[in-house]
Amino acid sequence: MPQIRLTDTAVAKLKADAMTWYSDPSAKGLQLSVTPGGTKTWYVVKWDSATQKTRRVKLGQWAPRGMHCAWAKDQVGKVMLDVKEGKVATKAEKAVERAGVPTLREAFDKEMGYRRARPASLGGAIHARTDDSYTRAFDKYLATWADDKMDEIDTAAVQRALDDLVNEKPFAAHKVNVVLGITFKRAERMLNKRLPGLPPKLEKNPKMQKRDLDTSVDWADRWAEIEKVENEHKRLLWQVRWFTGMRGEMLRGLTWDDVDLTKGTMMVSTGLKQAKGDGKRLIAMGDQVKQWFERLAEIRIDDCPWVFPSRRIVGEARGPLDALDRLPLTCEGDLRHLWNEATHEVETREMVLHWLCGQALAKGEQKNLGLYGVVPVERQRKVANEIAKVINKRIGMTPANVVELAKATA
Repeated sequence: MPQIRLTDTAVAKLKADAMTWYSDPSAKGLQLSVTPGGTKTWYVVKWDSATQKTRRVKLGQWAPRGMHCAWAKDQVGKVMLDVKEGKVATKAEKAVERAGVPTLREAFDKEMGYRRARPASLGGAIHARTDDSYTRAFDKYLATWADDKMDEIDTAAVQRALDDLVNEKPFAAHKVNVVLGITFKRAERMLNKRLPGLPPKLEKNPKMQKRDLDTSVDWADRWAEIEKVENEHKRLLWQVRWFTGMRGEMLRGLTWDDVDLTKGTMMVSTGLKQAKGDGKRLIAMGDQVKQWFERLAEIRIDDCPWVFPSRRIVGEARGPLDALDRLPLTCEGDLRHLWNEATHEVETREMVLHWLCGQALAKGEQKNLGLYGVVPVERQRKVANEIAKVINKRIGMTPANVVELAKATA
């Protein structure tokens, strides 16, 4: 390879009968190719220790105007750094790399597969209801981008959709936000590098926003708006939540195998590690709640296993209801507090109240449960009926209304 001092004057005079390469001892790594047709092109040559081969990176063609040689020499250091950091690849290498970039769905499936097989030392497998909830959120709200490569997703469009959703369905937006977060992190682990741009994310988490219960709202007004909910399964979920004090996920996770209408009991998953029976608790229904469950049995959808089924079918499966969107006066979380307020007028031990609403029991309370570790069903039912009387009085429901409850909710 001929060596010359690469200056614009010297390069302008170069001619070749065949492809010829020139280098400059004072500019290590810089080379100039000259073709018989007179085309002169700059290249930077650098050994790539990662791939154990020499990289020749094209800078561009020499231009007879300006100080083009000075520009080419200035680019050498930058290109060599790119080679060292692995930012330079051939077309074939780029094609292989592109093939390894997962789509949004592939990254999501990879993350969920890990969570389903996660060892106990790392928290254990994801709960089936959470698994189903994340999958349904992905299929419903992210399907548009499911087949897009993770580094080519229109994150601005996803962000706009997320911002719109948080105004319409805040709980659904929260779930989509979680799904996006775990999917983008999984994709970066798969690629072992950061994805370009920031992943879509909610500025504020609606599920975690602190909100004080407005005690000035009349209970009768809250009940009136609940009775106007058109979807009967949702309306009954609102009502059962208020009269049991349970968390929404406990009720939404109920299947008909968990319910015994003859005995008026339900086996609820509390999620409490200290609870006996693998986190399950047998809870008695009050008479009023039992009538609502009988109504739920009457409107059961196509032998669906869920007590509170969704009207929507994703794929071939119908899942349970999702978290309830708040009403003008009341959000789902208010009901547990309202139920707790009603318990202040009932004479019973805290242990029974904690049992009825699926709350964790203190160590002393657990000891008081005795050998079998349960609160007797009839004792539960008696207290549940006493609490229901307090709520009915506050919302203005008369005993006659309670007797005709099944007809009123039809």
